Amino acid sequence: MLVRHLLLGAFAAAAVLVSGCASETPAGDDEAVGGDESEVKVDTRTPAARRQYDANVAFAMGYAPRCTRSASGRPRVLVTGFGRFMNIDNNATGRILSTLVPAAHYPETEAPAAGMVDPPAPQLSVATSTLTLPGAGLVDVCAMILPVYWDLAAILIAKEMDAFQPTFVMMNGVAGGRQPIWIELGATNRAAALEDGSNQLRPAVRPNEEFAKIVETAARSENARANILSWRAVESAATAAIARHAPEMDQDVRFGDVLQGVKLAGFPRNSNTYLCNNVTYVTGYLMSHPSTSVRLMKASPAVRGKINEVKVQMATDLRAVPRVFVHWPAQMDDKHHAAGADVMKAIIDAQLTAMAHGDAPTPGDNANADPTLQGGDYF
Repeated sequence: MLVRHLLLGAFAAAAVLVSGCASETPAGDDEAVGGDESEVKVDTRTPAARRQYDANVAFAMGYAPRCTRSASGRPRVLVTGFGRFMNIDNNATGRILSTLVPAAHYPETEAPAAGMVDPPAPQLSVATSTLTLPGAGLVDVCAMILPVYWDLAAILIAKEMDAFQPTFVMMNGVAGGRQPIWIELGATNRAAALEDGSNQLRPAVRPNEEFAKIVETAARSENARANILSWRAVESAATAAIARHAPEMDQDVRFGDVLQGVKLAGFPRNSNTYLCNNVTYVTGYLMSHPSTSVRLMKASPAVRGKINEVKVQMATDLRAVPRVFVHWPAQMDDKHHAAGADVMKAIIDAQLTAMAHGDAPTPGDNANADPTLQGGDYF
């Protein structure tokens, strides 16, 4: 029998419910317990992985939202980027977002020695600012630079969404060194067995399988989920912003040579099964299923006396809110941050202005994907 530990953060109008489940065996007993491996998400078989997992769970359950809603009635946009992971110390999306909202300082952290816990708290930066955009006017922005950790990043987004109640959610990550931005049409319920930014944790996959499911209880019909956007308006605005900055030089590198235009990216794609897809899928699923409890960060194996999963439930109904993920060139890590921030502004302004003029967001359609980024039927 499982004992449910509840942590409820209360806000003026909404709250995310996050709970962790542990066995009734006294704490400190590290005896592994059985379970359905088809529901397992995070591989915690080594002592180092379990220590990292415990640190992530504690941070997830103790986190309180930092972005607050004003009574102004202004549009509210939640924008995310990432910090360091693997061999990337400078993440272009975190740097660009910090330029867009300077109070969201880029987390200047270094990876610890092998086998040591890499604390998530120093890798998170959250701040709120008000921007003035050409079309939308004054807009409140909640900026989040996230730790690159399986499921944890998505849980932090969910808590901020429930408190901030955004009008638009724009998530960002890096892909190739020099490339167009990829505006992702959708996300898929699959996670590749790759270590996250801690170099300790990876999804646990069943024998002879390459991927783990992200939300085990999702219906088969939702294994591929469309993002929601005013696609042509956003694509056109991003294209124009990139062209406007294309001749600019930074460190003897032309902006247009690094950020080479805009492409709509199809789904599912095997190349999009890492943390970017993880946050996109979980965020979209939670937005589309208010009041539905989702099990995340499920440990493999479970350990008696310890928390072995985190349950997340959105109180706010955000089903109609547009949401998208954008992949950026990794080589913008140390250059062209101001131009990148202007492209972000153009995307935000285009989406908000489109809605104000009746161009309602629609689900992403693979028929509109660039031929080089076509999705396929992998389920």
